[in-house]
Amino acid sequence: MIAFFDVDETLLATPARYDFLRYRLGESPYAYEVDQLGAMASLGIDPPDLLRSYYRLYAGTAWAELMEQGRHWYEEVRQGRRTGPPFIAPAVTALRAHQDAGHLTALVSEAFTPCLAPLCEDMGADLVLCTEPGLDSKGCLTGEVRHPMTAAAKAEAVVRAAAEHRADPRDCFGYGTRTDGLGLLTAVGNTTVVDARAALVSLG
Repeated sequence: MIAFFDVDETLLATPARYDFLRYRLGESPYAYEVDQLGAMASLGIDPPDLLRSYYRLYAGTAWAELMEQGRHWYEEVRQGRRTGPPFIAPAVTALRAHQDAGHLTALVSEAFTPCLAPLCEDMGADLVLCTEPGLDSKGCLTGEVRHPMTAAAKAEAVVRAAAEHRADPRDCFGYGTRTDGLGLLTAVGNTTVVDARAALVSLG
């Protein structure tokens, strides 16, 4: 049995990839880049292409550097120093209940490993299903994306992960919002829509 949790506004109160970008760039450059992405979205650019545009902002950056920055970013998030209380209480409670029941737990997100690895370690999750950017021979991001984890891709990834762990998706659990988590929620038999306005908590 697997319980799949969308990350953005389900476990974390803020979208991980955007807050991480703000952490890297600072407020003014971040606002500019987000405005550019918003303008593309208003033109009807497909979600996979929007996600690719986001990851082009990291072109030429070393993967090791991003992993290190991700750890520092997450520590600030966890301490409530960026967005206030970082976690959505009902989702965290549900994750712990699934772990206590012996279920595998999986984090699903449009974000990438530098954002999600420290969260996965902190939560004790078993699997991470996320966007996979391309790397060159020197371990730097090329700006391309090998696997953009959009809504449709989330559904495919959930079904694939269930098969790999010999679980029937109809028996699995999914937690997400009505927007970011939609693809995930269509792929499993037991769904819970998480309200991003639910009680926020710090884990101490």
